[in-house]
Amino acid sequence: MSEDKPLAGRTAVVTGAGRGLGRSIALYFARAGADLAICSRTLAELEAVKAEVEACGVRCLLGAVDLSDQEVTAAFCDQVIAGFGCVDLLVNNAGAEVETGRIEESDPANWWKTIEINLRGPYMVTRFLLPGMSDGAKIINVTSGMGKRAGNANSAYHVSKAAMNMFTDALANELWPRRIDVNNLIPGPVATSMLNKDKPGDRRTPPEEVLERFAEALPPGFPEWERLKHPDEVGELALYMATRPIGGPTGQSFSLARRPL
Repeated sequence: MSEDKPLAGRTAVVTGAGRGLGRSIALYFARAGADLAICSRTLAELEAVKAEVEACGVRCLLGAVDLSDQEVTAAFCDQVIAGFGCVDLLVNNAGAEVETGRIEESDPANWWKTIEINLRGPYMVTRFLLPGMSDGAKIINVTSGMGKRAGNANSAYHVSKAAMNMFTDALANELWPRRIDVNNLIPGPVATSMLNKDKPGDRRTPPEEVLERFAEALPPGFPEWERLKHPDEVGELALYMATRPIGGPTGQSFSLARRPL
């Protein structure tokens, strides 16, 4: 490990790494010297990120994974441990808003699909990787301010992120004997394609375009003093969390939000 490569010799797993926050986090870790295992549902996006990661001079393993599928998720985790031997960093970033309506009009299957991806998915990845995680490892769960308060719609997402906060606390309590720190990362509003509510099929909008679109006013629901962040700001915070010394914060929330949560 060197000052300019603080993660050299370590292996990181980042879910939802095909674009947005996950891609930025993966690239920040790769530039810091970590070998990467990345997954998402879209192979083409993963292959593009893999090329960027490997250009940093580190190894990269990828898997097209639907985190609501237990067998596929377990197989990916087995592949990671077989390929790298152990895992030093895990970022549970993958998430989805499958059902965004009000409860009365919601589709039960889509409501539960959101819970499966946002809660059961991170649980399964963590559960299957824990036997192969090194003592002193770090787990970073990407959660949301929406898990701190209720809204008037999109209940599945609110509920899933609230549950992730408790999942982080439970893991922190269980894993401290192994010196594994477990913390939440709450990004606040970030310039990703998830903000393109009027273009639900658009997954490739560059963050710069999203930032320009909302330069004059934030999306509805945020106070005027909030600020839309570039995904790279989240990558920088994730790297900070990943490089805390053993015995640092655990069971805590790190946030880029500019409002009380």
